[in-house]
Amino acid sequence: MSVPDPRETTPASAGSLRHDSTPMRLYHEAKQQGAWDPRSLDLRPDAKDWGRFSVVERDVLLRLTVLFQAAEESMTRDLLPLVMAVMREDRLEEQWFLTTFLAEEARHTEFFRRVLDEVCHQSGDLQRYQTPSFRRLFAEQLPAAMRRLLVDPTPVAQAEALVAYSLVGEGVLGDAGYHWFDTALSGRDLMPGFRDGLARAQADEARHMTYGLFRLSRLVAEDPDVWPAVSRRMEELLPLTLGIVSEFFDAYDLMPFGITLDDTVQDAMARFAGRWVALEHAREDGRALAAPRPAPAVELTARDVLDWVGSELRPKPVEVHREDGSPVFTFRVGPTPDDATLLITQEVLAEHTANDVIAVLRANRVPERLRTGGRTRLTCLAARGKIIVQPSE
Repeated sequence: MSVPDPRETTPASAGSLRHDSTPMRLYHEAKQQGAWDPRSLDLRPDAKDWGRFSVVERDVLLRLTVLFQAAEESMTRDLLPLVMAVMREDRLEEQWFLTTFLAEEARHTEFFRRVLDEVCHQSGDLQRYQTPSFRRLFAEQLPAAMRRLLVDPTPVAQAEALVAYSLVGEGVLGDAGYHWFDTALSGRDLMPGFRDGLARAQADEARHMTYGLFRLSRLVAEDPDVWPAVSRRMEELLPLTLGIVSEFFDAYDLMPFGITLDDTVQDAMARFAGRWVALEHAREDGRALAAPRPAPAVELTARDVLDWVGSELRPKPVEVHREDGSPVFTFRVGPTPDDATLLITQEVLAEHTANDVIAVLRANRVPERLRTGGRTRLTCLAARGKIIVQPSE
């Protein structure tokens, strides 16, 4: 998880962009990996595959696609107030990343609309699929929280908006929806164009989530009133989130694809809990901004862990990097941003010996998972005195 750097409180000026800052790294990643065109996807096989589903299966897939399209359209409309709030603070690197953020939300809206038109052959008004809880979140609460920033760009208002937008809308519900699509489509190897677009959109959303947590960590650090507001907002949105899930199931006597209400509710609760943990760590990261540079013992522990990871992954090169003021050590496997990454928080390295950390990394098969390469990203953090690795297998 990325965290803010104290130097980023100083506005960037022409010629002084901080290319190593979290927003600029996300910006460069978006340029390199986020440039895809929904119109270039070949959906002709998908249109043929559509007829292979049963009537109920098609209705479930149609309903989920409609909700994604409506949610992405709402998020495209509602992002601009956050962009304006960042502009007022003269945070140039964040402005640049948010231009890619906005373009990607529009691209996702176009993608799901194209699937509805050319695969599902549903071009009319599909609002019948939008349940009361869905409309309450995406047509009322989310727009209201985001548009409030036009007149109230305070840290509390920004944090409450980001909870609704990034953590619940994109995080809990978005992740759950992508999981549903994967469950329904991957097992039968159908609709390759749709699955390709879903994978690209999900990669975009991962950058959006990283930025949301980055911004929240700074807001928590800047204003002591932010954390109670965030906690309250999360508690308010939990019943609404579960309402969206349960109302989806209400339309069917028997849900296809082996998906059950109990499993889905448990999954949503787990995702909600995961976002809550991320928020708590964002809170701790914010507190760490004012902390002094880690003691030499922390640096030595990081070096010992680096030596072990390097020996496990040899001949692949492994380097450790830590931004000034950041409580996160980044272990990068390979020379490019696309290579596998292990993030270890300062808290882990300060409270545990290198042997303890290595034992947990070994137990979670971290070297094997990093060796697969690609965009694997693992985070090693402390929770209630224990070391945990996310994502877990």
